[in-house]
Amino acid sequence: MMKPRHLETIFVPTDEKGMDGEIVCECGCRAFQIRYFGELYDKNKIAIKKYRNKFGQAVRAVCADCGTDYLLYDFAQHGYDGLFGGDGIAVPGQMLDDFTTEADNLFAVKMLLEYDEEEQFLEEVVNVDFIQQEFHFTMADRASIWSWIVIELKGLQSGTVYKDFVNEELA
Repeated sequence: MMKPRHLETIFVPTDEKGMDGEIVCECGCRAFQIRYFGELYDKNKIAIKKYRNKFGQAVRAVCADCGTDYLLYDFAQHGYDGLFGGDGIAVPGQMLDDFTTEADNLFAVKMLLEYDEEEQFLEEVVNVDFIQQEFHFTMADRASIWSWIVIELKGLQSGTVYKDFVNEELA
């Protein structure tokens, strides 16, 4: 079962393959404030947004109990287009907004992470010279380079489920 390195201690898989999971702080808390960068639409969904002539999208979760701040997803670090295509740019923390709704400011977080199969990752990433010259990826990096991500939030005050807060194909 794969886990992305940056989520290794907080991503708790809910399926056998490790693609679906919940975010649980190292302190055990499941309540988070959400910070994001992206174009907000439909009141509770974010799309990729232009930043400094490139594109960015990022989601951070801040534990409601201990205040630990976790990067969940950054378009420039976790997706093919942003990472390899050079379309993505990491957005500084001061550019992130707080996600709140009329009813909620604390959320439980679920994530779906889709990966390429081993053979495809080997053929399209590890064995590609121009990618290796810049990035030096190994098969161990496969867990952190997703082809699709979905983040779903559940408001802890109202119980409302905010489906597809992020829903991006990253390849």
